[in-house]
Amino acid sequence: MTHATTPAPAGISSRRARFWTDNKSTLIGCGILVALMIVVPFTANSSVMNIVVFAMIFALPAIGLNLLMGLAGQVSLGQAAFFAIGAYTHAILLTKLDLPGPVAATVGVLAAMLVALLVGLPLMRLRGHYLALATLGLGFIVMIGVREWDVTGRTTGIYGISRPTVFGVPIDNSGFFLWFVTPFVVIGLILALNLTRSRAGRALSAVNDSELAAESLGVNTYALRLKVFVLSAGFAGLGGVFYAYQVAIVSPTTAEFHLSVSILLMVVIGGLGSVWGAVAGAFLVQFLGEGMRDVIPAIFPGATGEVQLLGYGIVLILVILLLPGGLHQAATTLWQKLPFAGKRPPVDAHAHAAEDDTTIPLLPAVSTPVAAGEPILVLEGLTKRYGGVVAVNDVSLTVPAGSILGLIGPNGAGKTTCFNMISGALAPTEGTVTFLGQVISGRKPHVAAAHGLTRTFQNLQVFSSTDVVGNVYMGRYRKGSAGVLRGMLGLQSGEQSAHRAAAYEILQSMRLTDAADDSASDLSFGKQRIMEVCRALAAEPALLLLDEPMAGLSSTEREVMAELLRRLRASGLTIVLVEHDVAQVMSLADHVAVLDDGVLIAHGDPESVRNDPAVVVAYLGTDLDEAEAELTELEEHA
Repeated sequence: MTHATTPAPAGISSRRARFWTDNKSTLIGCGILVALMIVVPFTANSSVMNIVVFAMIFALPAIGLNLLMGLAGQVSLGQAAFFAIGAYTHAILLTKLDLPGPVAATVGVLAAMLVALLVGLPLMRLRGHYLALATLGLGFIVMIGVREWDVTGRTTGIYGISRPTVFGVPIDNSGFFLWFVTPFVVIGLILALNLTRSRAGRALSAVNDSELAAESLGVNTYALRLKVFVLSAGFAGLGGVFYAYQVAIVSPTTAEFHLSVSILLMVVIGGLGSVWGAVAGAFLVQFLGEGMRDVIPAIFPGATGEVQLLGYGIVLILVILLLPGGLHQAATTLWQKLPFAGKRPPVDAHAHAAEDDTTIPLLPAVSTPVAAGEPILVLEGLTKRYGGVVAVNDVSLTVPAGSILGLIGPNGAGKTTCFNMISGALAPTEGTVTFLGQVISGRKPHVAAAHGLTRTFQNLQVFSSTDVVGNVYMGRYRKGSAGVLRGMLGLQSGEQSAHRAAAYEILQSMRLTDAADDSASDLSFGKQRIMEVCRALAAEPALLLLDEPMAGLSSTEREVMAELLRRLRASGLTIVLVEHDVAQVMSLADHVAVLDDGVLIAHGDPESVRNDPAVVVAYLGTDLDEAEAELTELEEHA
């Protein structure tokens, strides 16, 4: 008697296929790494084994620093400090308190993360070389502290750290220790790779491209960078734990500056932003560091001590000069030259959605907490001073929900400054901005975005590190909920799939799906402008600020944009529009406000503003009496 096999539900099969597609390279890469680490103890001599073990240990802090530098864009010279904190904490708990190894290791990692949190709260407000110098100072503080503190053994350090025992098997040789470290490195790799592809990872990449644009889409850059800083310290602390086990002694050398530089070199040589590159960089730096000790004396007889590291430095300089993108760049370039490595076709069916050349699909209704015609945005006495220069002076106006307000004026009138104060990019000197009943002036752009206010920019802010659909996908950031932890665990595939589908639909509405998988930086200026509008729409805002959205567009693209704005207004979206094409503004806007030298000189319906003498003066440069006379003459002739 045979039994029929019940087929797996279509949903499960689809999820399995999507899981394999999303994680194929990670699974294959980790499988190869594990296989190599299994084979190495049987094929390598003791010297090579020692190098491989230390490469795997230092791969952990390198992965952490790569997340901080490659994703968060923050340069740290203090990774050795967290490495030392993990090592010393672990050693103290093992030797002085006789705690179990797993407990001591866990506390060591948590100690490094806790210190990172405490110092990161102020340090993550710094940028660039200021942060690098601050973390360098942290490294010196830790190094001096462990040298002078009795608990850490001063210059002698802590010794007598016994190797662990796993399932009754003592890890008493290099081969066993390599197998002991490998699962932790692989897990760290998977977690880091998941993070780079997650909502948080995409946000961090966007922050690197344009922090202002990312914040305007709802990204709290400070909080996100702080989380990655703490996570990076956790990787370093775990590396310190394994280092303490391997060398059986923890001394102040674990906190020295040169160790931070070595970890930094691992990341740079491997390739910033590449998790696999960090691992490859760790191996390369370790092999160079040890290998040159034999090569240099052979080339320069009698060379001893630090002179032996001469070749090490030369090789590092050559790699950085010839391969600024590191090993990752070299591998990517080589792969692209292979005949079978063609451009990957888009896997989303939405990428092939049919497009109509003459119409724009109907847009869903926008849900806002206020009824059409009620105030959604209120500016009161908005003023911005730069020293003695007044860029915007006492501007007060109200924007009704469900309408288009055109904000016009000559160059330098203060329009973009107003936009920056409304969105939070600038704090006003005086006055308030109230959106949906909440005062948002003086707060960061992500606060305004969280309330449903999104903007575009006069000077394009493109996320050049990703493709077109990736840019629009970033607009969905505030509609998602997955954080760093869920991203690392890969528990957000459903959310990402839904948001990616929504991004394709928005691209379709502006007829950009053909370019969806192209690099955003390769688009023409006009299409980049359209893509930026699509990105803002992906956030499903209640209020959309458009700063010269038609600049650089062809006549056909301008018609599509104008039609889109009409559809958006019909769907209930409120729009504030800055545009130099006055005729286009007058045809689109329900209300028009005119700025001149930072002062609001007119505000009303398009017809009354068009005939306002002060507006004529601002645009034509005549005086007020002449303008009034010209308008009177025109009215009499009419």
